[in-house]
Amino acid sequence: MKPYLQKLLELFKGEKKLLNLTVAAGILGMLLIGISEWIPERQPEQATESTVSALSAAEYASELETRLETLIQQMEGAGNVRVMVTMAESSRTVYATDTETDGNGSTRSEHLLLADGSSPPALVETTQLPQVQGVAVLCEGGDNAAVQARITEMVDVLTGAGASHISVERLTLQQ
Repeated sequence: MKPYLQKLLELFKGEKKLLNLTVAAGILGMLLIGISEWIPERQPEQATESTVSALSAAEYASELETRLETLIQQMEGAGNVRVMVTMAESSRTVYATDTETDGNGSTRSEHLLLADGSSPPALVETTQLPQVQGVAVLCEGGDNAAVQARITEMVDVLTGAGASHISVERLTLQQ
């Protein structure tokens, strides 16, 4: 074993040291590339959608209600809070399309299909969350106009529902 090691060390001594190191590095690089072809590829992990976009419209509304209740309860003058959110529609999936224009000026558009037979069969460009149709807020401070205005403004900013689709009323606790 020592004679091989000595011969190898002798290659890197002398006038051609830099050339021999460059050749050795190139051979090592080609070996690594060759070995990498034999290593099985890891299956790409399925892209996990964010928690919100993977939810159904009802689950999304429930999650939004919980988050709004938590925020509104922290607002000065609100007190105990109950929130109900309604959705205009369910989530929408937009698929990628390929548009071609021929010499005559006419265009042809078709969905891009995935070849591996996966589900969904077409390439998903984006998934749009359902739109909020209306929000009802019941809180202990709901009879105060200033509290109503602050809650309405916050809910409008967070949901985009519009002030005309947000109702804030006084919560009466039943004994």
